Amino acid sequence: MDDGTFIDENGDRRLRDTELVVPVVVGTCAWWLGKKASDTVTHRWTVYLRGANNEDLTHILSKVTFELHHTFTNPHRVVAQPPYEVTEQGWGEFDINITLSFTPDCREKDVSILHRLKLYENENTPNTTKKPVMSEVYEELVFSEPLEGFYRRVVQHVPRPAPELSCGPYTLAFDEREEAEKLRECRARVATMVADVRKEYEGAR
Repeated sequence: MDDGTFIDENGDRRLRDTELVVPVVVGTCAWWLGKKASDTVTHRWTVYLRGANNEDLTHILSKVTFELHHTFTNPHRVVAQPPYEVTEQGWGEFDINITLSFTPDCREKDVSILHRLKLYENENTPNTTKKPVMSEVYEELVFSEPLEGFYRRVVQHVPRPAPELSCGPYTLAFDEREEAEKLRECRARVATMVADVRKEYEGAR
């Protein structure tokens, strides 16, 4: 009798045709230093990862690694406990690679998310020391056909609030259903584009 599971190549039992989706948010929060600013230090900023509803993520994450620009001292920053954030000072914007490592019972590869540090709103908005420049993006961690034990543990987990981020009062509120629908639409468009390219390629052969 098919119980909806299968044994993978490592001998672990997985759930067939099942997805486990965990919403997260990556972001940066940048404060202009005003009169304290110099040519090389204009902002104090924080890069972070959080649950979409600011919930604790230690039930799925073992650590989060932030890869800063190579000019920073020790650009490879590992954070094992929440809040998952790194605070620095500087003058320039750059891409930050955020790598998520999962709990041992997940048995999945690390996932990396690229996020750009944003220091300025736009050309028409003057700098201010009264509020930070926020840049947040909603993401979804999708575990396809997850290990049965990991899946059962996560879905039975009772959410709890995470320790507050240093810029917690300024984080944005996301409508998970709306954001999830945007992601589904994007995936559908990509799938259509891939199918069209494949048809053109096969037709040219």
